[in-house]
Amino acid sequence: MKQKLIKLVAISASIMLIGSPLAACGKKAPESMSYETWWTKDDSGDSSQASDSETEATVVPSETTEYTIPVPTDVMENPLTGLIEMDIENKGKRGAAITINNTRQANPSRGTSDASVIFEFETEGGQTRMLCVYEDISKIPLLGSIRSGRVGPADMCAGIGAIFFSWGSDETAVPSHVRKNSIPWVDLNNNIYDYGKGHDAGEVTGDRFCWYDREWKSQRAQEHCGVSRGDFLVRAAEYYNIDLNGEMPRLFNFVDPGTAKMTDAIDCTDMTVYFSSMNDDAQFVYNADEGVYYKFQYEGQPQTDINNDTQINFTNVFVLYCPINPRPNDPSTERHVDIHMEEGGTGYYVSYGKAEPITWTKPTPNDPIKCYDSTGKEIDVNAGKSYICVVDEDRIDKLTIS
Repeated sequence: MKQKLIKLVAISASIMLIGSPLAACGKKAPESMSYETWWTKDDSGDSSQASDSETEATVVPSETTEYTIPVPTDVMENPLTGLIEMDIENKGKRGAAITINNTRQANPSRGTSDASVIFEFETEGGQTRMLCVYEDISKIPLLGSIRSGRVGPADMCAGIGAIFFSWGSDETAVPSHVRKNSIPWVDLNNNIYDYGKGHDAGEVTGDRFCWYDREWKSQRAQEHCGVSRGDFLVRAAEYYNIDLNGEMPRLFNFVDPGTAKMTDAIDCTDMTVYFSSMNDDAQFVYNADEGVYYKFQYEGQPQTDINNDTQINFTNVFVLYCPINPRPNDPSTERHVDIHMEEGGTGYYVSYGKAEPITWTKPTPNDPIKCYDSTGKEIDVNAGKSYICVVDEDRIDKLTIS
């Protein structure tokens, strides 16, 4: 790590300490004795009132001392987490958001533990998918299984200023929606390597940017095997003339970890979010020693990243309620749902063992999510990773917090 050297000059001055036990005789109070008892106890063991002369001590000026403190200059704040962790070379570049499968058959996933933010949302049939968001496209690990895009996650992505990646899409709505709202989008379904066969990354060549995972191909149905990686996604964006440069605003008003002031908060060490009858047990369990919530689902199974065998966990959990409705007159064989984030709604902000009721807004696809406390003030958010559950407002009474 590069270091910037800062010289701090410490100059002590003559200070008269009057009546301070810490200045007397250079002694330290025993832990088992109060300051009052210790201060009035002389060396012979007798307690007495100290004289005026005994209460005065003069600190003699010391010589000037120079200290060298290393300050990292190769990292900066990650706008998605508020932590000083992003490579400074990534400044001024867009992040990336990728749709990831979340069916039982598609778990465990790859690369989810490296995401700075994960949205979970309902799709057709009540099944949920995830939108994994990364601040640095080039550093995304092997990631999957990648699934098709929807209007909802395209809007989630747009408010963050990230490039939207998916493997296919709802063709009745997504292409026209992203064009209308100028959302940069790459459909990896156009660039599959060696369709139908399993491969490793080293075998993928040319203008191919995604493939079926060799290990998964022998274990799962084909639709649960699609993967890609950061260097391939960079090439894909360049291939489709998508500018990697762009503004990536702060996701929330981040403050130092553990310092966010939460209004009307209640204790929350265990929360279960009901998305639908297909995914009714998205559970977040608080680990007080680490200050994070671990994610479970499907009968209490840890939700893990197979890349590193790590259970995904987050400093912040949001539950955002809004209207989610089946699309009327949907010509597809699967009835798609529309997520109306533009209407905003109510919800909860959960962090450090507490849950705060909130309201939130996102008026247009390109607007960020803004969250407010009961007084109407925009909330502070503890720096760290966030998991954002976007849930149908009709299921608000099915949330459990303990």
